[in-house]
Amino acid sequence: MLGTRRSTDIATGVFLAVLGLTAAAASTGVDEGAGGQLHPRTFPMIIGVLLVIGGAMLAIQAAAAKGGGDKTIAWPDRKGWTLLFVAMAGLAVYVAISQTLGFIISSLIYVPWFIRYFGRYSHGVAWSCALGIAAFIYLVFIRLLQLTLPIGPLSFLG
Repeated sequence: MLGTRRSTDIATGVFLAVLGLTAAAASTGVDEGAGGQLHPRTFPMIIGVLLVIGGAMLAIQAAAAKGGGDKTIAWPDRKGWTLLFVAMAGLAVYVAISQTLGFIISSLIYVPWFIRYFGRYSHGVAWSCALGIAAFIYLVFIRLLQLTLPIGPLSFLG
C-alpha cells in the first residue's frame, strides 16, 4: 500500500493534518495558567495549525505531482530499524530526565550524544551545537517568552 513515494507522502500528509487538528482542538480545552505573557494554549495551537498546514500541503503536492512521485521506496534494513529504535529510545530518555535535570542540562547531555552517535561529527561540533541549543532554550523560552519550563538544578537562572 505505501510502497511508493507518492502514496507515502499522501498518507503522511493526511496523518499530520489529522494530528494537527487533534492538537489544535485539544488546546482549546487548556485552562488559564498561573500567569505569564502567553496563554498556555498558545504553543499547542500554533503547532496544531502548522501541522495542519504542512500536512495538507504535503498531501496535496504529492497528489498533484506528475511523474517521479511513483518511485519505489527502499525501506530501512535491519541496521536502519536499529538506528530508528536507538533514536526513539534516546528521545524517551531525554524527555524522562528533562523533568528532573531541566531542559538546559538535558539538552547538554542529549544533543552531543545524538550528534556523535548519528552524525559521527567531532566532539567540538557536537558540544558547539549543544551549547547553542542550550543557550537558545534559555534565551528564547525562559527569558524572552518567560515560559515555565523545568530548569532543574539551574533554577537560579530563572
